Amino acid sequence: MLMLFAEKIGILNFFVRGFKIKFLKKFKKKIVYKLITGNKYNIHKWDPSGTEIFMTQCFSDWGNEYLFLDSIRKRNNGSFIDVGCHSGYFPSLFKNYFEKIIGFEPSKKCADILKELDNDKFSYYQYFVGNKNMDVTGKESDAGYSFYNDNNQSNQTLTQNLKQITLDSFCNEKKIEKITGIKIDVDGIDFEVLEGAKEIIKINRPSILIENYSEELFNYFKDFNYSLFSIVSIKSKPFNLFLEELNHYDSNKWIKMVCCIPNEFKKNYEKTFFKGNIFTGINKRKIIDFFEIELN
Repeated sequence: MLMLFAEKIGILNFFVRGFKIKFLKKFKKKIVYKLITGNKYNIHKWDPSGTEIFMTQCFSDWGNEYLFLDSIRKRNNGSFIDVGCHSGYFPSLFKNYFEKIIGFEPSKKCADILKELDNDKFSYYQYFVGNKNMDVTGKESDAGYSFYNDNNQSNQTLTQNLKQITLDSFCNEKKIEKITGIKIDVDGIDFEVLEGAKEIIKINRPSILIENYSEELFNYFKDFNYSLFSIVSIKSKPFNLFLEELNHYDSNKWIKMVCCIPNEFKKNYEKTFFKGNIFTGINKRKIIDFFEIELN
């Protein structure tokens, strides 16, 4: 996987940026990094997700984050819900696009730095999110990842009692309205988060960016009148990307995130090829230009 990652971001970038981030981390506990959208994001020494943001130059999800922004471009954007907000990358990246940003992150290590996030639109809750409300015993790794089952992370160090909530119950209790976007990235229980959000999906019709690509996902959204899109790759040439509509599950596609868009807000995206190369990686400039993202 390390070689695939190197080819995706480009061999030159892999070594040059890899050396630079190691050098910076050696002398700094925290690196202040300017994101594509102009906002600042703190990369901490212990955080592999922050390192990935630096290495990919804000393309950790291969450009699907900008497909997601494009899907809400013509909407009156209210609230964005980030399930699995970790160290605050998406709240920082999307700061300019929403009136309110709500994050969920069970990790104490991450929660401690989310307190310092320079974003007056942002609030976070140290909860797990799933398909039912319950009390759980969470375990946390040194890298700030939290789980409450035994299927993940062998180097768990911290144990704590936490709540798991559903998005439906939370948004009903807190009277969260005008939800135009949701991001879900929780390492294995992403579909359970969806199952606990049926009411807010019916009422609010948000665009949803999710780290799940499965037959279950297609079946789920058939009932909601949504279309699924993604920027996809193949492992033989991971630096080449395709924007396409997904009509069924295909195990030959290499997909990291799927953007689920209500049909009433759907654009007629044609299948688009973003040609990169092995030396400089994916074609970030072409993707940014395609989605007309304003750089700051």
